[in-house]
Amino acid sequence: MKKLFFALLMILCFVQVDAQYSKKQKEKFGSKYGIKLVGGAILARSELTEVGNKEDNYVIHQIQLNRTLPQISFGLFGQKKFGWLYAEGSVLYSSYGMVFDVTSFVTEEGPSFQLTEKFGYVDLQVMGGLTSHGFRISVGPVMHILANHNSELANLENYNQNLRKTSYGFSGALGYDIGRFCFDLKYDKAFRTVGDHIYYGDKKSLFLETPDALSLSVAFAIIK
Repeated sequence: MKKLFFALLMILCFVQVDAQYSKKQKEKFGSKYGIKLVGGAILARSELTEVGNKEDNYVIHQIQLNRTLPQISFGLFGQKKFGWLYAEGSVLYSSYGMVFDVTSFVTEEGPSFQLTEKFGYVDLQVMGGLTSHGFRISVGPVMHILANHNSELANLENYNQNLRKTSYGFSGALGYDIGRFCFDLKYDKAFRTVGDHIYYGDKKSLFLETPDALSLSVAFAIIK
């Protein structure tokens, strides 16, 4: 009877240890897939450029970037761990806007008014880095595919635009996972300027600020 009891105790201990080992292995090499919601701010500062009449050599409009509108993103993500390393991919639709102060010199009064420009992008992001005890640090490239653009600037005299369908950037993030939730604080560096697409006649605008973004995301793993 004692031998039988001892054997059962050993089997129970082995099952318990094996279960704990399997759980740790799953955590170290597990994967998760789900949805992600992002809110952020575009960090471009105020900047001024001028629209001129090349033939008569005088200024028609002064255009100043006044402020940026919040960035909102949503979409899908997938994450895979490889022990201390991990990789993550996401497909997000992102939108944000710019508000410009415009002073017009077409008439003597020189009226001032505001015009808004809005963008929508499909962002394809791949990131990789280190993970331990739920914390993560990662970097990776992002591709921005233009999906929507609406600009009130298009109504200005001598205004042209040359939109890039695809642009790129690079990101760095700090994250934390708890259960099915993943939280990330991310900085996105854009490889384009706020006026990259803006032309006055055939001359490209002199806007130099870049639409870099600082964002906070919350993701929920539907499959884990």
